[in-house]
Amino acid sequence: MKFVFSSFKSIRIMYTRNDIITEERLSELERIREQKREERFAALVPKMGEAAVDEVRKIYKMFTIDMLIWYAGLWEPEIGGFYFSNSARDHEGFLPDLESTSQAVGFITAMCALGDDDKDTYILPWPKRFQEKISNFAYNLQDEDGYFYHPQWGKEISPTRRGRDCGWAWRLIEPLGKKCKYLRPTQRAKQEGTPPPTFPDYLQSTDALREWLSTRDIEHNSYPFGNLINSTGGQFVAAGDEYVKILVDYLNSHNREDNGLWEPQVNYASVNGLMKLGMVYPGLNGATLPHPDKSFESAVAAVVSDEEVTFACQFYNAWAATQACLRSMELEGDKEKAEKYRARLREVAPEMIRVTGEKIALTAVGDGSFAYFTAASGKTCPHSQGAWVALHGVREGDVNGNGCSTRAPLRHMFKAFGVDMPPFFTEEDAEFFFELLDARVPVPKKPNPELEKEKQEV
Repeated sequence: MKFVFSSFKSIRIMYTRNDIITEERLSELERIREQKREERFAALVPKMGEAAVDEVRKIYKMFTIDMLIWYAGLWEPEIGGFYFSNSARDHEGFLPDLESTSQAVGFITAMCALGDDDKDTYILPWPKRFQEKISNFAYNLQDEDGYFYHPQWGKEISPTRRGRDCGWAWRLIEPLGKKCKYLRPTQRAKQEGTPPPTFPDYLQSTDALREWLSTRDIEHNSYPFGNLINSTGGQFVAAGDEYVKILVDYLNSHNREDNGLWEPQVNYASVNGLMKLGMVYPGLNGATLPHPDKSFESAVAAVVSDEEVTFACQFYNAWAATQACLRSMELEGDKEKAEKYRARLREVAPEMIRVTGEKIALTAVGDGSFAYFTAASGKTCPHSQGAWVALHGVREGDVNGNGCSTRAPLRHMFKAFGVDMPPFFTEEDAEFFFELLDARVPVPKKPNPELEKEKQEV
């Protein structure tokens, strides 16, 4: 039996066993994976066509077992969570976080064919020994105000960071039959019938909301605005029907009839805004996009656009927006219209999938993982929703970027075509992954040069 350690020479990972990653084991896993992938690809041909499925095959060749090995290396066994990236794992000042943990759990569940993470129960297929650690990690981060805070970031965080972490956390706790330590803010609002003081100022009264919306620049910056609404949409619903109606009326009145967007130009940025807002519409008491056919045309234009790609959401969000438009048509009760536009996608599927694969490849790092930014952009991802999550200037994969670059665009792509997404990996790969987690031990952290610089400056 030959052991394989080449993947670990440059990233300081320690395992208690040296018989998990062997050439024989990896070869057998690859054989099983290729067999199951091909069976799933064959099932796609009747609905997508052979040429389109060939393009899918090319994309899936980019997703290797190295990706799972990379994920396993981010597990912190003593805490029960996943780090954002390798630099976060290896340096002082960083700890596992809820978003990385929840995203990693959902990714493994869906992409190792263990279950469906479209439901909020994606932790259930995980072995109980990991469920307990992960749920305890999340449970202990909750504050009396109902939100979840990390010791490395404190309470001075952005509204989007706070809102997202609250959503990530309860999905790691409540599906297991447990309750959060305290009522979440949205639960408290529903129980008390009024927005709690922890809600933003603009949700303390309907007049405040109208005033706040009047100052938004949605015509030029729909993406940042959409990101905020997407991260906190549940708060609007919890605040009450009046608040939801005011928001939906505002969105509808600013949505353009000519392109179904909130901005005059059709480009990555404006379609990113469509994705963020289009995805939240159904949660706003079943609201639907006012011009879903025009929105659809704009989203498809972004999918095949030759505009330079700098970060993952430019190609991920275009597919998510496409799917959101079809979903809006279905919610309106016009399934025939949705199928008409879905049929149009199938006609140009090979080209759309080919372009998508080329864009995904731009974010590959080389160790099996994918980054949020493309290599050509020269950018890295040291912050997430305003929180410091990794070293600056390090070209590396991260949990959020890996998901946004690989699974996320493809999940919405397959949904748009009306077919089930083939998982990247298999149940056998999952077993291999969990063995790696069992064997992981913490590694000593290296000094953080950025923290050292701050100390010297003080």
